Amino acid sequence: MAPSAATNHHTIISKLPPKPNSKSTTAAAKQPLVCFSVAAYAKSVVKHLHSSPHNIPIEQGLTDQELASLEAAFDFTFPPDLRTILQEGLPVGPAFPNWRSSSHQQLRILLSLPSRSLLRQVSNGTLWCESWGPKRSPRHRHSDADVANQLVMKAPVLVPIYRNCYVPSRPNVAGNPVLYIDAERVRVLSYDITRFFCQEFGFVHVPAWAPRAARRIEFWSEVVGREETRGWWSGEDLAECLEEVFWRLREGGWKEEEVKEMMMMDGCGEKVRSGPHMTGDGYDEAGVEWRVKVLSMVLLRGGWTKEDVMDSLGLEGTG
Repeated sequence: MAPSAATNHHTIISKLPPKPNSKSTTAAAKQPLVCFSVAAYAKSVVKHLHSSPHNIPIEQGLTDQELASLEAAFDFTFPPDLRTILQEGLPVGPAFPNWRSSSHQQLRILLSLPSRSLLRQVSNGTLWCESWGPKRSPRHRHSDADVANQLVMKAPVLVPIYRNCYVPSRPNVAGNPVLYIDAERVRVLSYDITRFFCQEFGFVHVPAWAPRAARRIEFWSEVVGREETRGWWSGEDLAECLEEVFWRLREGGWKEEEVKEMMMMDGCGEKVRSGPHMTGDGYDEAGVEWRVKVLSMVLLRGGWTKEDVMDSLGLEGTG
């Protein structure tokens, strides 16, 4: 796939003056043409990566033909800002994808990691979005994974940049957010590639045209929004244990305030109310057991089967 005309000229126009006419000629003369050179920024990034303490090896940049071959093979398009950096120089240090020398099989594995990580979260019962439809019981999570898989197949491809950091391939414009995704979480790491290099490699230059908020991305922004509601509990183990319970109650029609009350949370959602066997650092083992018993009773009275309660709370085999 050939790069866009804007990419060929390495210039993106971010603001155009109005067409001159009898009423706007004076205003147009006072409104400058604002543009920036992606190519100039790409040169700075590549130079910094190579000369910084990281001393990342840089090979000759990818050619138009190499980029087109990769896009055709894997059915996605490099966003313009990442494309221009890769054309300027190809980082081949540890944790960078080697778009030139890696086999197609290796690159396909890299490209599939985000979807595999997301599906693992769905299968574990720690991730689900309301727009995906009703969530199944823990015993039928394979059906949830099938639904999520169909959706992720239609979502923008996440193009690997470095380790678990990816940039969406759509929309095919500069300034897409950089996402971090692994088997436990999906989050926005930076608003765009410029801030990513600043955060990860100490590149101090963030251009004035860099976005000041994360652009909404089809499918992935909803997943990120769902992830940001997690972490209400002070104990990490308890948070994982009760994640399924929280969303089952919400999807069953309980209000958020009612769920908080049942789970003994305060209004801020950060600290758990004091109760038996609490310590200053969170829960001890007896405190967890006490809250699990209370929730079990609430869920049973709410119509859950004993099997569903045991499965959701991780009580299999405990009697």
